[in-house]
Amino acid sequence: MAGELSAHLIDSLNRHLHRAGLVESDAGPTELRLTLANLTERVRYALGEYDEPPPPDNGQVDHYIGFASRTAAQAFAEASAAQGESVAPPVPVDGRACDGDVNWQVAVRTAELPLSVAFDHHVKRLHQLAARGGGSYGGWGSGTA
Repeated sequence: MAGELSAHLIDSLNRHLHRAGLVESDAGPTELRLTLANLTERVRYALGEYDEPPPPDNGQVDHYIGFASRTAAQAFAEASAAQGESVAPPVPVDGRACDGDVNWQVAVRTAELPLSVAFDHHVKRLHQLAARGGGSYGGWGSGTA
């Protein structure tokens, strides 16, 4: 979004949203994207698309790391947890849906917001840690870790 909107427009929107109590004073493009997404969901509820108001999205997502063996997945989960990550236990997956020899998956929850520099650094760290154990980074999405 930062590449599509001018810095002036992002700052202006953030100032208005800050006055309304929806973002912090130091919000940037990432926080603006999350706030606008939450506002969109509220509008969709108001239009009758949902029976109940959706809970606000906090922007946290799960990263999915695939491994050929349960042992490798467990070792990765333990190493990630030791680094302070929020990690779900390894679960078996249908390897046909994944690239390569993936039979086990570990979900790692991140507090960094997608489309931020911190998020990109987190993805890079997970890639490196997964590669040490023969794992592969499968991407990210909403989920539960």
